[in-house]
Amino acid sequence: MRFLIAIIVTIPVFSLAQTGGTAGYQALDLVNNSRTAALSGNTISIADGDISQFFQNPAILDSISNGDIFFNINPYFADVFVFSGAYGFNIKGIENLSVGLTYIDYNDFRRTDASGNSNGTFNAQDYLIAFGKSHRLGPISFGVNLKILHSSIDSYGSTAILGDIGGIFRVKENWTIGMVIANLGGRITNFNELSTAKIPLDARIGTTFKPEYMPFRFTVTTTNLSERNVVEQSGSQGRSNEGIEKVVRRLSLGAELLLSDNFQLLFGYNHKRKQELKLSETSGGAGFSYGLMVNIKRFELRYSRAVFHAAGGSGFISLRTNLNDFKSIL
Repeated sequence: MRFLIAIIVTIPVFSLAQTGGTAGYQALDLVNNSRTAALSGNTISIADGDISQFFQNPAILDSISNGDIFFNINPYFADVFVFSGAYGFNIKGIENLSVGLTYIDYNDFRRTDASGNSNGTFNAQDYLIAFGKSHRLGPISFGVNLKILHSSIDSYGSTAILGDIGGIFRVKENWTIGMVIANLGGRITNFNELSTAKIPLDARIGTTFKPEYMPFRFTVTTTNLSERNVVEQSGSQGRSNEGIEKVVRRLSLGAELLLSDNFQLLFGYNHKRKQELKLSETSGGAGFSYGLMVNIKRFELRYSRAVFHAAGGSGFISLRTNLNDFKSIL
């Protein structure tokens, strides 16, 4: 409990430090697994043995099994591809460890001179390597992620070392509360002396619960708690509406329809995404997401789709299994 109280006390301190500036390092912002994508893009309180969730909150690692592994592919927009994976393991005397990788390939860009003449191509990538560890004390578990991030554009690059601190409080069997402060740390090298990109520090609190007699599991997450204002000022917006927007834009909602242990449907809604990416005439479904989970023998396969704009959305495919299940075959 002291750990969770410390997080609550620390949040206002970071909120004072993170006003203004331009965020960079997209590997920290993009969703890297299908389940989170389907549940609105933010999940920090799901602690049911899904190793893909350790990217969101390292405290969940006490629920995974040695040998758990998952892979995810996300064909993003404009020929951008996002690949990610994670592996859970134990070493002698140390349990609940994991290592994960997120790789973003922005594909090739055309290089031109000052006159617009073509001069070959260049590419850009982001790499994020994460090492996680958790520890459980009764109903409370806490964890840390150490993250090494490198972003490169042509011959320019920037590297940062960051950390996440997370906690999970198991209120009862089907009710968990999660807290995370993400992206603590700093930059080691910058693209150049003129770069103003900032690391997107974030503080989040969320809960996941399943009503006893319902086949649904709900996830509610509050995000951007380190930012004072997530609503752009608008002369046409009344104070009451703006106040509501400041609250609602911090909420991400998700629901899982638990049809069986082998088949589930998932739904999500992200109001901030809808408001920021909708057109003036229509939202085109922006902010909504959905997906499904199919469990076939040793494999858990997930597919989800998140709608970002009236022009379309992005699909996510994830595969999760445990390598120890194949020892008898190997």
